[in-house]
Amino acid sequence: MVGAALSDPNIAFLLLILGALGVYWEVHAPGMVLPGLLGVLLICTGAYGIYQDSPTWYGLTLLVLAIILLTIELRYYTHMISGLAGTVLLVIGALMLIQGPRRITPGLAISISIAFGILTIFLGVIGMRARKNKQMTGVQTLVGEVGVSRTEINPEGTVLVRGEYWRARSDHPIPAGQRVTIRRVEENLLIYVEAV
Repeated sequence: MVGAALSDPNIAFLLLILGALGVYWEVHAPGMVLPGLLGVLLICTGAYGIYQDSPTWYGLTLLVLAIILLTIELRYYTHMISGLAGTVLLVIGALMLIQGPRRITPGLAISISIAFGILTIFLGVIGMRARKNKQMTGVQTLVGEVGVSRTEINPEGTVLVRGEYWRARSDHPIPAGQRVTIRRVEENLLIYVEAV
């Protein structure tokens, strides 16, 4: 029964795509192990099913190029250029993968390829936003912030930044109430400031 199911190119192609999703999941959230392992198993099973139907070399080439482009979109976010190109190549590769009476159904090839491409582009957008919004932590995040001197700074005094009082130093006298910019954080959490 399993052999009969694998001889259907539609099921084999579906297994390939599900396996690729498992590997993508592992790449996107490393350390889970199970999605990657299951993905590799599904890819091997689907590849065996496709191999039984004598795939064309150009269909395989297009599928490999599609996966490469979709992986680039997932990892580097190319503003959907690689994602759209990879999706188109995946559709064409799936349609040309097996020639003869036992082909992959065009409706299945198109719908699964487009769904896979949309998911890849979506994950690429999420990854790009996460990398873009990554916040630094620690006192170094104060650099560039604007605060207000609470006491005269000559050469040291107190500054209010983000609702916190900090010991501050400046090369030039700064009167109390003056807006200041933090230039660097020195030893013992002493911040170096300049008047705005």
